[in-house]
Amino acid sequence: MSDLNLPQPGCDFDVLIEDFETHGYCLIDQALDADTLAVVSRRLFNQAEAERELGVEFKNPGHLDNQWVNMLINKGEVFQKLVTHPLASRVIESALGPEYLLSCCDAQIKHPGSDFMPLHTDQWWMPEPQTPGRLPERPAAMARGAGTALSATPTTAVVRGRATVNIMWLITDFTTANGATVIVPGSHISGREPDSSLPHQIKTLAVEAPAGTALVFDGRLWHAAGANYTGDSRYGITCTFCGPQFRPLENYTLGLRPEVRNSASDELLRLLGFKAWSTYGHTGDPSLAVSVSGEHALGVMGEDS
Repeated sequence: MSDLNLPQPGCDFDVLIEDFETHGYCLIDQALDADTLAVVSRRLFNQAEAERELGVEFKNPGHLDNQWVNMLINKGEVFQKLVTHPLASRVIESALGPEYLLSCCDAQIKHPGSDFMPLHTDQWWMPEPQTPGRLPERPAAMARGAGTALSATPTTAVVRGRATVNIMWLITDFTTANGATVIVPGSHISGREPDSSLPHQIKTLAVEAPAGTALVFDGRLWHAAGANYTGDSRYGITCTFCGPQFRPLENYTLGLRPEVRNSASDELLRLLGFKAWSTYGHTGDPSLAVSVSGEHALGVMGEDS
């Protein structure tokens, strides 16, 4: 497929949805205005530097010269704007429905010299549809990085349903040279998991775009972080969203700092999983807008028999 037929940055909702459903991704042009981008960048740069200086930075995988800044919801109110962005939220709701949850909000920094990540999907844990005469896939026995597919040709068979959607916020310019996210357009409907060997055995497309762009992509899309051959770090922030039936990557009900929880709106707390969904996730009263924490939950009452 010619690059001319692939998604281009824009803000037309209908075009974004068509791109997303057809190719597995879309690009929101100037999703972060200059002022917001400046504030987000400054907060992220300072946080990342402080974590490095204190020796508490997280690397994933550990042998690569990269840095992840996890649980950004705890690390600056400005990051909350990324998970409630109006146009991006419309795309997420179109893909997942209105009761979606935030699965994670973290930064991926490709420092100079960091190599490619293996191709993967962010929905590898979804069992395949069962066909008659075949035993079902056991969800508690699945493992990350087990894909072997070398072709992303769309299948005519039934594929796993969509359960996650990602937004990659470009905090700095993304280029082929500095480690832009690479993708395989259309792979979200291949019904397969990609070969995870390095170097990549599959042709990929580097998503090159200026800072402030938002790359929204299906959780089934084959993708990876590129290699950074430049002398400057490449900064991006991933916000992953999932259906309320699924376990988020970041455990907000346990790990959210008290001051963040106390100042959060009910809508943000719902996004973070503090509200029961169809009774799932309740702490005693499924009807509450925000479930009570353990210290406020009912315990042993009445006389012991």
